[in-house]
Amino acid sequence: MSSDSSSSKEDLDYAVIDEDRIDRTGDGSDRTRRVTADTKMSTLVSRNVTVGGHRTSCRLEPYMWEALYDVCSRERITIHALCTMIDERKDPNTSLTAAIRVFALAYFRAAATEDGHSRVQHGLGQPFTNTPFPERAESENDAAVPPDRKRRSRD
Repeated sequence: MSSDSSSSKEDLDYAVIDEDRIDRTGDGSDRTRRVTADTKMSTLVSRNVTVGGHRTSCRLEPYMWEALYDVCSRERITIHALCTMIDERKDPNTSLTAAIRVFALAYFRAAATEDGHSRVQHGLGQPFTNTPFPERAESENDAAVPPDRKRRSRD
């Protein structure tokens, strides 16, 4: 991404604020506060889900929501059914949000294959390839990988 002030579509998925937007304080009063571009917005997205017949909200990153909807599509179930199943299986001392994150990681990790990792060029000392994290200069990547951990070519 360039260093200019232009935004990508991904940036817009998190929050769009303009200087004239008014937001409630959230303290139950009728007071309002002005939201400016300098206001720090969370990258988490809050959504309502019904878990065991009870409505609750979960705050997750947009990529995590996308992953959950991918699971739902693949398994042909609703987000509510998936969250209910996760809630029924999680440790009682673990929050639903944490359990959802662990589930999503475990689900896709179980589906990962060596062939899949090779196709997206994993295993070359550059773990951020094909992830939502920006690429860095080659010299920075090399510095992060100890020489004894760099992969040698297989002739």
